[in-house]
Amino acid sequence: MKRTLTTSLIALSLLTLGSLSHAADKNVIINANVVGTCAFVDTNDVTINMGDLKAGSGDQSKTGTTQFWCSNGVSYTLDTNDGLNAVGDVKHMKSGANVLPYTLTLDHETGTGSGPNTPIDLTLTAEVKGSDLDSATIANGYTDTVILTVNP
Repeated sequence: MKRTLTTSLIALSLLTLGSLSHAADKNVIINANVVGTCAFVDTNDVTINMGDLKAGSGDQSKTGTTQFWCSNGVSYTLDTNDGLNAVGDVKHMKSGANVLPYTLTLDHETGTGSGPNTPIDLTLTAEVKGSDLDSATIANGYTDTVILTVNP
């Protein structure tokens, strides 16, 4: 009987001790920052082919288009550099030693994005003045490369 009583008391003590243990809790905090960004819809170059230009034909212009997007609510600015053949801040196409000045304008330069599912159309217009054509050296392959940048 004594043995049964001792065994019962030990079992009861173990049960009581087991019910006195507690789980530990800790908070897990998750943080994030959503930053504004802008990107072009594709990686293709924009090519504006001016075609065959002739003296006496007046001002000549051609357009090219691209699309980009900016994060929802992000203000953006668009800009171009002066190209590879600029003289001062005037853009020039070049063929060998020959240069032909031109302008490149964007149909808009600032705005606010609405996210990647709402791309923004951009039209770029290259123009050669008739007076520059009248004095241009005849040559094939006038070209320039300009970098277009969209900044959030």
